[in-house]
Amino acid sequence: MIANDCKILLQQFEKVAKAQANKEIVEQLKLREDEFLELKNKVVAATVSLQAIGRRTKIIGKLDALDGIRVVAYERVKEIRSILENDPQSITKGKDLTNMTRAFTRFTDQVLEATTATWNQYLPRTKPKVDANQVAQAEQQEAFKITVRELKSKVGLAEFLSKGHPTTETGFVTLETVWQDIRKLIESLPAVTNDPKVREFLRAANSSKGAALDMLTGEVILWLNENNASDKYRIVNQ
Repeated sequence: MIANDCKILLQQFEKVAKAQANKEIVEQLKLREDEFLELKNKVVAATVSLQAIGRRTKIIGKLDALDGIRVVAYERVKEIRSILENDPQSITKGKDLTNMTRAFTRFTDQVLEATTATWNQYLPRTKPKVDANQVAQAEQQEAFKITVRELKSKVGLAEFLSKGHPTTETGFVTLETVWQDIRKLIESLPAVTNDPKVREFLRAANSSKGAALDMLTGEVILWLNENNASDKYRIVNQ
């Protein structure tokens, strides 16, 4: 009688221990799921951001090296899949998952580095150039006060939106729309010069495409030098 009771009690203890072990496995699996989702979101966000700016300008950095890092990361995924076929619970352990996480983290870091470097070069040569003197002169005229106020507001918004590189295509489009509004407002202000060639150059240089090199005539160069503006406008070798 006592022996049978002890046997039953032992079986109950074993069930409790097994249930506790299963609970720990479930908790570990949930933790891994959260880690996977966080890693996935970081990789996707970084890649989307790089693709968005890559549609607008050449990416700075060694893309071949970046692609090599990506290949290594996916090799780590294949390794984990192969291991899980034989031991599904190995996902709750550390080594293989750590190797994969490190590979994708390195890939994400490199993508963000390339995106930031590209953005830092792209921004100053692409954003509209606002001539402070032109704005100040226009502000003194009653007919342009509202335009200047709107221009300043748009410039402030553009600066806010461009503090960091846009992370999505929508973010880029939003910023570019504000830039276009700024260019239109600048166009509506009184011209800073009566010289038609200089005005044509300034209009082109302040566009999203920039001024062609052949527009840099003698008159334009003279005006730029007189106004200390030689490095303020975008000139492209088309």
